Amino acid sequence: MSRQLIPVISLFSGPGGMDLGFRQQGFWPIVAIDISQSAVKTYNWNAKRRIAQQQDLSKLSDGDIVRLIRNAAPDIKPCGVIGGPPCQSFSLSNVHKKRNDPRQKLPFRYAEILKVLNQEFNLDFFVFENVPGLKSNKHSKYFQAVLKAFADAGFEIFEQELDARKFGVAQKRRRVFVVGINKNLYPNLKFEFPTGGEGKVITVKDVIGKLPKPTFFRRNIERKEISRHPNHWTMNPKSAKFKNGSDQNGRSFRRLKWNEPSWTVAYGHREIHIHPGGKRRVSIFEAMLLQGFPESYELRGNLTQQVTQVSDAVPPPLASAVAEAIKEIIYKRRRNIQTHLLNWFKKNQRSFPWRETRDPYKVLLAEKLLQQTAAREKVVAAYNEIVHRYPSIEALAMAQPEQLKPIIAPLGFVYRADELPRLAQEILNREHGEIPTVLNELLALPGVGDYSARAMLAFAHNHNVPIVDTNVARFLYRIYGIAEPLPQNPARNKRLIEMAQTLIPEGNARDFNLAVLDLCSSVCKIKNPGCDKCPVQSYCLFRKLKLEDRPNTETT
Repeated sequence: MSRQLIPVISLFSGPGGMDLGFRQQGFWPIVAIDISQSAVKTYNWNAKRRIAQQQDLSKLSDGDIVRLIRNAAPDIKPCGVIGGPPCQSFSLSNVHKKRNDPRQKLPFRYAEILKVLNQEFNLDFFVFENVPGLKSNKHSKYFQAVLKAFADAGFEIFEQELDARKFGVAQKRRRVFVVGINKNLYPNLKFEFPTGGEGKVITVKDVIGKLPKPTFFRRNIERKEISRHPNHWTMNPKSAKFKNGSDQNGRSFRRLKWNEPSWTVAYGHREIHIHPGGKRRVSIFEAMLLQGFPESYELRGNLTQQVTQVSDAVPPPLASAVAEAIKEIIYKRRRNIQTHLLNWFKKNQRSFPWRETRDPYKVLLAEKLLQQTAAREKVVAAYNEIVHRYPSIEALAMAQPEQLKPIIAPLGFVYRADELPRLAQEILNREHGEIPTVLNELLALPGVGDYSARAMLAFAHNHNVPIVDTNVARFLYRIYGIAEPLPQNPARNKRLIEMAQTLIPEGNARDFNLAVLDLCSSVCKIKNPGCDKCPVQSYCLFRKLKLEDRPNTETT
């Protein structure tokens, strides 16, 4: 899988309309789950690979769902969850509601699964789509309870009603979207829903005006007999109302108008909208185009199954717009922070002898000397002297503490004169002279803490790990506008480590970690930070809050 693609999990995926929109924006579903066999066949047929699986999410256990995802993509960490549970029980147009419709429980099941997946994978976001009836007065308490369940899963919640016709779809289709942003990883980030265009309205004629007549359904019809497109077929116009071109209205006979968008594509088997010509109902293919599917897309299954699939689908252009907004607030923002900070680092990086090497021994030595020491020039002198006298881990293991104390004394904490030979001896005895390259093994060495272990992996081996000290913690708190006090030991703070991890550019952890340290040394200081000189000032919520707090002194 390309590094540029953002892996997601698709729940209640249907025929893949939402997934297609997300794929158009660089997201990639690693697994999709739906109860409908025909929808699963449609999904995999168009994906050209077996991504979708037929499962009942209301009955599948949490553990089974996690195992299913891990088995489908064992080496990939998903970043988000997308989906829209069946919504008919909340639809305002559903006049035959059942009191105990099991579909009413599915939004809560979505929230339950979401919580499990967030605990397992530490997700960036989720998207939930449903009918606007979910927000109606009748269901308002239910909807608020669903939103609370989403928040309890670990997300900051944003919800809005969107109309597909504002996003290049020839259809009046209002839907509620709920987007959640992981509140531990991205605190204070405010998601903004796309607004869509206010320009030319896409009409029925724009989309299906030039299509030839479809093939009418008959028993045992073969796909190759259907003209123009495998889904360009429809019900036989048997009713007498079609003879003179039906102008009647009502649920079963709603005739589309050429110069307007379609009504919502949500059909019962005998409620498919009437073609503007009045002599027949629209074909499945025409309904797909009204939904915004590309002509290359195909629905599988029989006619009834295709009606259900096209009715339940999320219009891909609408999903694409939501995906683009998510990409902007999380991934483009992250990429811009990485790019601006690394470009700044190329011109402003500090020079130290331990940065000139990738030798694990020398990097580990430097990290031990740098512990609790602010005077870098004194560390340079001590580092150069020790490297000169003890150029290898074997030589350091033979050193006497009394020989090291005069070198280390100017740095303070002379106990390091005892720690260094003991550390070197442990590496020789336990690791045969090879400094570990695994975090837990480094932490098992005497005198190696969380910061030093992560620094070793990042600076000596360029592993994709973050380092967190008080300076890095300050940077993170400012980038995300966190007002609470810094934790006592940032290097061991799980939340800070996870936040820092999201910013690490794959394959360039060394330079990025060093860039943050150098920025905090010269610009993002504790007192009087030089915000105007900061390369990431446009993305810093601390700076934004400071600007908003300032009185407006500009003159008109």
